[in-house]
Amino acid sequence: MAAVLLALFAGRVALTYCVFNDTFDEGVHIAAGLEILQRKAYTFEAQHPPLGRLVVAVLPYYFGGLRLGRQIQLWGHGPWARGDLWFFWKTLALARAGNLLFAAILLYFVYRWSSMLFGGWAAVAACLLAACCPNLLAHAGLATLDLGAAATVLMAAYFFWRWSREPGWRYCLASAVAFSLAVLVKFSALVFLPPLGAIYFLTARWTRAESLRPAALINRVGRAGAFVMMCFFVLWAGYGFEVGAVLPPGHRFAGGYDFGPTGRRPNVVLHNIVSRTLPAHLLIEGVMEVANHNAGGHASFLLGHVSARGWWYYFPVAVAVKTTLPMLLLVALGIAAAGRKAIGPLLAVVVIVGVSLPASINIGIRHVLAIYPFFAILASAAFVTGRRALTVTALALAAWHAGESIAAHPDYLAYFNQLARGREERILVDSNLDWGQDLARLGEYMRDHHIDSVRLRYFGASNPHKLGVAGTPLAGEDRSPGWIAVSVTSLMMDGDLLWLRERPPAARVGQSIRLYYLGPEAAGSRP
Repeated sequence: MAAVLLALFAGRVALTYCVFNDTFDEGVHIAAGLEILQRKAYTFEAQHPPLGRLVVAVLPYYFGGLRLGRQIQLWGHGPWARGDLWFFWKTLALARAGNLLFAAILLYFVYRWSSMLFGGWAAVAACLLAACCPNLLAHAGLATLDLGAAATVLMAAYFFWRWSREPGWRYCLASAVAFSLAVLVKFSALVFLPPLGAIYFLTARWTRAESLRPAALINRVGRAGAFVMMCFFVLWAGYGFEVGAVLPPGHRFAGGYDFGPTGRRPNVVLHNIVSRTLPAHLLIEGVMEVANHNAGGHASFLLGHVSARGWWYYFPVAVAVKTTLPMLLLVALGIAAAGRKAIGPLLAVVVIVGVSLPASINIGIRHVLAIYPFFAILASAAFVTGRRALTVTALALAAWHAGESIAAHPDYLAYFNQLARGREERILVDSNLDWGQDLARLGEYMRDHHIDSVRLRYFGASNPHKLGVAGTPLAGEDRSPGWIAVSVTSLMMDGDLLWLRERPPAARVGQSIRLYYLGPEAAGSRP
């Protein structure tokens, strides 16, 4: 039954491949993976590690004939711009299909952990809830890193949990490999997993004082050393056993992160690290880039406000409006029903959300996507309590959850629950709603309605003319008669579009583009 659910999940995801054009980040991830396969190098961008990018590039490289030109890009003068539309859609679908590997890993460990805690039927229920989660479906259908991060964080958390309760070499080495793979998919694993692993060990029975015998301590120190050595080997292997310096001699690291005065310890450590020849130096560079990005901030939107520094409550709000209401209710019921058995997955949710609260990069629930498999595990406890009323309630909520998922097809990325529905763009935008995915739909709409050209403000990386959208960029105060197409992220975040924000659109294209028609009277109107 779990295998059937995986097949249905994969089928539903595949049906979205040729609906949405490439989203904002997909081209970058695919191109970086192609650079590894084609040029045996990884120079394009260090802010993300290579493994997830390699996974999404393998199928289009070997089965789609996708190759980089002189420049490392897919649009511009790249292969997507030079090839026909069939080539674009084929290679994009193949890249997205690579993420099905991570979907299988995610559902496997959801099943495994749930079955250990609550039994086989609960595990099937957990797989059903995960397979019908709009956020997991959305990111499984894109050639990005977020589903891979969720799957590998779940896998590593599972092995840490097992190791904390069954000390030995088996789970020690499995934890090291899983942790390293999670880091090689996305650097957020470095923030999520160490505190979670530490909490698992502190709460495990065998870490209590009666287990602190000298022989036991020696064994633990030995396993801890083996864990570190295995992590080092796998991470270095993931970067091709490269050795080098982050910065050449005589150069200075420049970024948004404030390391303090020259003589302060952080600056001294930074100088000593970046100027030395080290293994896996690109990993160090990538972590530094992420730290600088976070410290410098990122333009974000929440509840009608724009900020570069973010909000501590961004992710709690995003979870509240982007998760189906029945899933939230089932999680609450499952925690109440499971009691102490819920501690493992519940701690994972608390740690992932908790360490994300101070983040300045608030651009999507995808950054805490890893909570959803743990939600499914927690919720599964509500199905096996033995109390008929609670079981019937859980089944009804599961049916509601599945119905929400089916009704959202294919727009899983833009899913919002009833708390926000109808006013989504006033609460969250960016990759929660509009990641540039509907440009091809706009081209189809223009062909079907005989619209020759539009003035466009597009939030994305795709080539409008290639996807059938003819026209010119929209200047903010251009109110001349004609058609205007605007991505909702630009509409809500660009200050020069305030005059357009309250105007009712003539049509909505997909969930992320608003189409307006301005008559001759609009030219003389004032803000």
